[in-house]
Amino acid sequence: MSARVKWFVLGIFFIALCGVAIIWHFWNTTFGPGRTKEETAQILVNDLKFGGRAKQKAINYGDSILPLIQNESANFKNLNGRNSFWIADVLGKTRTDKSRSILLDLYSRTNRIAKLTGAIGLLQQSVFPEKINSDSLLVQIVRDDPDQTETQLALIALGYSKDTNALPCLLGLLNKRPSGYWHHAYACEALARIGSQEAIPVLEDCLGSENFYALPEAFRALIALGDKQAVPLGINRVTPDIKSKNSGYIVKELKKVTGKSFGYNRDAWRTWWDSAKVTWEIPKEYLKPWDEQRPPY
Repeated sequence: MSARVKWFVLGIFFIALCGVAIIWHFWNTTFGPGRTKEETAQILVNDLKFGGRAKQKAINYGDSILPLIQNESANFKNLNGRNSFWIADVLGKTRTDKSRSILLDLYSRTNRIAKLTGAIGLLQQSVFPEKINSDSLLVQIVRDDPDQTETQLALIALGYSKDTNALPCLLGLLNKRPSGYWHHAYACEALARIGSQEAIPVLEDCLGSENFYALPEAFRALIALGDKQAVPLGINRVTPDIKSKNSGYIVKELKKVTGKSFGYNRDAWRTWWDSAKVTWEIPKEYLKPWDEQRPPY
């Protein structure tokens, strides 16, 4: 290789490296978890599109980031339909006296979103101060469905309760069809967390209903409950018309759980299942407690 060619190649390599660095910097500062605690807190609270990507880094910072999140959110007065979900998770998984104190304060507030954010975190830490029953605030919110954010936060909280007293409320919601996709999705995940076999018949009926659309979540909930029937029921819902919808992610979940890949070809899936159904077993990793599994898509 001549010197001229060598320098040309090195130049191209240098330009490419600079380009990657610029892109990485742009991505990290605009969408990523932040270079500092301050940036991480700012992204978590204020970036309503990509703020969730800062969640794990915020959890890793522990107590030291909590005052920054508190400051960015104006003492949690600026909780909304996006950041409340992420902040609840950060506070819940930061299992310290400081986070618990913040969560108890949030749960004592009159603002519903703040109160529900506190409830999720307290339930994650198993220190929720109330019992779950038909008169519980969480159950009332799901039953009355006053607001999309409130209902979905309440569904998440009921899942973290792991209390079978939440089952009538959750199963009742799944029997309301059609309903908002994410209401049903969060209800399925809540049932997977609770882990009661009582949910299996309703979840099976969900997968078979043309008026039910949260297919990947219902499928994975059934798998987590050890129900092999989820596979043929899920296969029956595979059609080309769900490809561009959230429902279409059931194909990815089928692939992950079975290790097979037939895309949206329902006939191919059925042929495989006919030959495998006698011996096939649910992989052990999908029978672990819900929060030890990778979430659906």
